[in-house]
Amino acid sequence: MWHHRLHYHRFQLPWFVYVWFFLILGLFAAVDHLPWRVTAFLVPPFGATLSLIVSLPQQHVSQPFPIIAGGTVGAGIGSLIALWGHGPFLAALAALVAFVILPPLGMYFPPAVAFAIFPVLIKTSPWFPFLSVFPFTVVATGSSALLSRYWKGWPSYPYGSHAEPLSTEKSL
Repeated sequence: MWHHRLHYHRFQLPWFVYVWFFLILGLFAAVDHLPWRVTAFLVPPFGATLSLIVSLPQQHVSQPFPIIAGGTVGAGIGSLIALWGHGPFLAALAALVAFVILPPLGMYFPPAVAFAIFPVLIKTSPWFPFLSVFPFTVVATGSSALLSRYWKGWPSYPYGSHAEPLSTEKSL
């Protein structure tokens, strides 16, 4: 059976990573409730983005460039398509366009495909990529890189940083 060939890695992150996770999402949830709300500020792909940063910090899809550029371009693709209309078929088109365009540009980031879908389904403002996705990705990658450098035990981020890598194996 194919499932016998899969290898699962169990890992446990330090408690302060979970606090960071909540604080970042909480910050954007708070901004989402401001009275001058222009667009959505807390969207589901943000949770996936933070998860990739701390659980797969050395993988290409978790590096700052694919996250920031890929996320923003993916959201931009969806926002442009949303100017023509909304609905599931156009959302599928936005996902396809992002999935085709981002890899050759070195910007492939799985949540970027979801960022492309979001404005077409939820009808965000055209400013969604710049007012929501770009700031979030900069805060997420920047704060993780700083914490990796200055907080002992933080997962090594980004790739090539000099922080100690976090072991994904539980010690006995």
